Amino acid sequence: MKKKILPLLLITTIAFTGCTAGKQDSYSTKVKTSEEQILTSAQFGSGDKVTDVGASKDSKKDKDKSSDDSSSSSGKAPNVWFINNANGIGWSAALTTSMNSTFDTDAYDYTFVDGQGHYEVQIEAMNNAIADKADVICLDPIQEDGFDDVLKAAKEAGCKVFLVDRKVSADESLYEGWLGSNFDLEGENAGKWLVDEAKGKKMNIVVLQGGAGASAQIGRHDGFNRIIKKNKNFKILAEEKADFDKAKAKTLMAKYLDKYGDKIDVIVTHNDTMCYGVIETLKEKNIDPNDYIIISFDGEAEVFKLMVDKAKVDLCVECNPLLGPTTEKSVAKMVAGETIDKTNYVEEGVFTADMAAAELPNRQY
Repeated sequence: MKKKILPLLLITTIAFTGCTAGKQDSYSTKVKTSEEQILTSAQFGSGDKVTDVGASKDSKKDKDKSSDDSSSSSGKAPNVWFINNANGIGWSAALTTSMNSTFDTDAYDYTFVDGQGHYEVQIEAMNNAIADKADVICLDPIQEDGFDDVLKAAKEAGCKVFLVDRKVSADESLYEGWLGSNFDLEGENAGKWLVDEAKGKKMNIVVLQGGAGASAQIGRHDGFNRIIKKNKNFKILAEEKADFDKAKAKTLMAKYLDKYGDKIDVIVTHNDTMCYGVIETLKEKNIDPNDYIIISFDGEAEVFKLMVDKAKVDLCVECNPLLGPTTEKSVAKMVAGETIDKTNYVEEGVFTADMAAAELPNRQY
């Protein structure tokens, strides 16, 4: 039996009062069906205390009973949880939609938890999934470090953990497998393209990195720098973190412009969202984006439009978020007691501006 996932928003009174100074009393968690609109993390509460993350064991029993008195049939459906790292827009929204549309069916007893960009929220949600005796917990970790203890607890409880999108630094024996992008290769592909594009010309580069400790940030940084530093014609003027965030990218790009001015030749952003912030900053300062080589990662439809629009973006390295169907294949094997590959990569492409017009109709996010 499909679990009835109620559109339950658990927040404190202060979260209803709008923006306030200081920290709020608690995080909030949206447990929702795939048919509902995906909201941004900014629309959820935040603060320094974690409460009510995910559905508790007792509350989920109550929901199941209210939606269907036949509890015996619900026990046959695999109990699957998906804990994302943040319910953002663009790429992360596409991942959440892909997972929810795949697992929010009669075939699964499914629970979705928004990680809200907070490590503490994910840990609490993991503990709730373990208490619920989940068959499989699909986790998109906000950072690589710090999951050892909760993964050990899941293993001891017989809950299989499957990592989606990002990785963890914990021992591989603590999780069944991982599905996602080869972030290191993404960085290398961006670097190799730039080497070919430069044709030996000296170029100065600024980089807007993603969130510290995230697999995407680490891999894209390492892969790109490995290629660039082999070529003496390139110089990285600065590489700072803007946390995959548009507003922070705008602030950082303004800082780069103030400090380096016309010395900048190449702008690299670790995701499309930051790329939008960079272009907005350039326009606000009456600077033509075409004055630079701009490289981005992810492959959202919006960035393809920018590539078509007078090549404001020159290269986009795809990071495929449509992981639901492939994840389901691994989940089915785990539930059946089969062994799965520890590392699983999704297919991805590298797109230049002259390829954008033909590819744009194929973008699903």
